[in-house]
This record gives sequence, structure tokens and C-alpha cells, in this order.
Amino acid sequence: MTLLAFTLAAMGVLAPQRDHTVLATAIAARVDAELPLFADDEDKRRTAAWLVAVAYRESSLRLDAVGDRGRSFCAFQIHASSGGTKALLTDADACVGTAFAMLRTSARLCKSFPLAWYAHGGNAAAACASPRAQRLSRDRMNLARRIAAVRP
Repeated sequence: MTLLAFTLAAMGVLAPQRDHTVLATAIAARVDAELPLFADDEDKRRTAAWLVAVAYRESSLRLDAVGDRGRSFCAFQIHASSGGTKALLTDADACVGTAFAMLRTSARLCKSFPLAWYAHGGNAAAACASPRAQRLSRDRMNLARRIAAVRP
């Protein structure tokens, strides 16, 4: 199964009856072009699953999602203070690229809770120690594990 087929299948299970082609293609292309976010992820399936899990929890996989009272944009809810703009609402490649870079930073800064910095934003020490950010990280990592474990 190709990375795109895996990503489309995962997204279809999480949010059925919607066309996920644009976002899935952007996720698969970015994951394919980058080094994996995790060790022992040669097929990059865990990395793709993590992006799908984050986008699902942040926006129900909707590229055009706006949150935080108009300050967070796209499927990954990129906050304006982190470079999020309305342009991300229609540019899946930019949305996924921005999120991928932020997720890589988050995983590097908060090894025990890889999503904590991303979820919290700002100061790494405060983000990694934040109970809320840790909870969000655990949730998304658990969902990503379940997604990656599914075999056709």
C-alpha cells in the first residue's frame, strides 16, 4: 500500500463521506519528501499517521478550518503567532509543510510528550511541562498508534 493510499484510507475511516484527496496528497507528499519524525519508521507510516491524527483532532481533517476566534488556520490549526494565515485555508501544501516543521520541532523539544510544544506554543520548558499539553500529546500519539497499526 502506498503512503497516499494509507493516508487516504486512514482519513476515510476517521471522517467518512468526504473527499480527502487534496489534504491526503499534501500529507503523503510531505512525509515522502522528508526524513521520518520517528526512529524505526522506514516506511514513514507512523509519521503519516501522526499528521493524520493531529489534523483530525485539530480540524476533523478540514483544510478550511478556522479556530481560536479567527487566529488559527487550516487542518492543523496553525496559530497566527506561529505563521498561520488565511492563505493556508486553500493551500494544502503550505498548511502541511508548516505543520510538519512545527511537529518536528515539537518532537525534538519535548521528547516525552512529542506534541506538547505544538499544542502549547511558545516557551519550550513551559510547554513540555504543561499538563494540558501533555494530555493533548498523549491523545494524539495514541490515536496515531491506532492508525498506524491498521493493516489492510
